[in-house]
Amino acid sequence: MLINREQVLSAFDRYTSAYDVSDIKVKLKIDHTYRVAEICDKISDSLHLSQEDRDIAWLSGMLHDIGRFEQLRRYHTFKDKISCNHAALSADILFVDGNIRMFTDDSSEDELLEKVIRLHNVYILPDSLSERELLFVNLLRDADKVDIIKVNCITPRSEIYDIPENDFRASTISQDVYKDIVSEHNVDRDHSKTPADYIIGHIAFVYGLVYKQSFIEVRQQGYLDQMLDFRSDVPDTKEKFKKIKETVNKYIDRHVG
Repeated sequence: MLINREQVLSAFDRYTSAYDVSDIKVKLKIDHTYRVAEICDKISDSLHLSQEDRDIAWLSGMLHDIGRFEQLRRYHTFKDKISCNHAALSADILFVDGNIRMFTDDSSEDELLEKVIRLHNVYILPDSLSERELLFVNLLRDADKVDIIKVNCITPRSEIYDIPENDFRASTISQDVYKDIVSEHNVDRDHSKTPADYIIGHIAFVYGLVYKQSFIEVRQQGYLDQMLDFRSDVPDTKEKFKKIKETVNKYIDRHVG
C-alpha cells in the first residue's frame, strides 16, 4: 500500500477544520490522534515491520478516531454508551461514505484498515481474524490505550467524563469493578457505575496490552503512576487503590522483564 504521510496529515487537517478546533474536546482528539500515530510507529519499530506495514499501522492511528468529531457535534459527548459507537462511526465515515480517499488513493488495504478501525474499541476481539489482521488490530489498540492513559492526566477529568472534579474525590468503587482489576482483567464497561470506576476502567487498559514496547511506553510516560495515586476523600476507596496499584505494577513488571 502506498501512503504519502504529508497527504494524510494535510487531509486530516482539512477534515478537522470543519469542526470547532477551539473546543477543548475537539483539540483533545486532534492531539490524541497525532500521538497514537506516533506510538504506532514506535511499536512497529520494535516489531521490525516493513516500511509499508509501518505506514499502514501509522495510518490506522491517524484515522481510528475520525468519528469522534462527528460524535461530539451530534451528541456533545464522547460517551459511546449514551451516544454511538465511535469506532463504527469512524469506519462508516471512511469506508461507507468514501472519505478514505481523502487520505490515500490506494485501495488495496481498505478491507484491512476498515476492520482494524472498526474493532479498535471492542471488549473482546472475534476469533475469525487472520494473523495479519490481528497484528494491526492489536498494534492500534495498544497505541490507543497507551495514549488514553496519558489523556487522563493531561486533560481535566471533568472535560473527559463530563463529571465534576469533586465527584471523583467523593466516589466509591463498585465491587464488580474492583474484582475485575485486582483479578488482572479489563473492566467490563457494564460494571462501571461511579466516577472512580471510570478511572479504574482506563487503568485496567494495561491488561489488554499485547506488545512489550507498549508496556515500556506506559512505564516511561509515568502517567499511569499518576492515575494510580488517585486522590480520594473516601477511606475505602483509598485502601482499594493501594491494592490496585500493587497489582497493576506487578503485572507491568512481569511484561517489561
